[in-house]
Amino acid sequence: MPKYFKDAEPKAIRQYAEIIALTDDVSKIANYLEISSEIIYKVKEHIFINEHELDIPNYEANTISHFKGNFTPDWEIADLWLKATDRSLPPRELTKFKRLIAHEYIEQALMADGLPYRSPQAWRNHPIRGFGNSPTSEHYGAHDMAPHAENPNPFSHWDRIGKSAEGLTLADDISNLDELLEAIRERIGL
Repeated sequence: MPKYFKDAEPKAIRQYAEIIALTDDVSKIANYLEISSEIIYKVKEHIFINEHELDIPNYEANTISHFKGNFTPDWEIADLWLKATDRSLPPRELTKFKRLIAHEYIEQALMADGLPYRSPQAWRNHPIRGFGNSPTSEHYGAHDMAPHAENPNPFSHWDRIGKSAEGLTLADDISNLDELLEAIRERIGL
């Protein structure tokens, strides 16, 4: 039974269980996106199956605690995954799903390299935003270095962290994920 760090909506929990039980989703999504099934398999494991070491904030006490468990189910991610399995994503959602795949693929690979999901040293009191995760050029995690799934420029957040994203590009068809991963590894010294 998966263990989540916060409560999840029953709908999302059901969707995640459905996705975990699927046996043909990886090949269907890989064919739909025209990318390697290995990429989709790794993303599926990362989002839906694997447990992760996470730092969970207590905003009232300005502290973090360590947690080992699964990512909390997100119905929006599950919905995109199921629609992709059925090849029924409208153009805007297809773009969003490709960006999600890129983010999660890079994130899981950097975590496999030993980078934490989020740097424990990045949890601090920020003078404007208060206590939270504020990555810096020295203290960042795999989540922070992965291309942003929502922004038109998937590396616009690197400037705020103090990293140069010059030359990093994510192909619209996400066909360059392995090359992009190697470039990111090189930039951050992995």
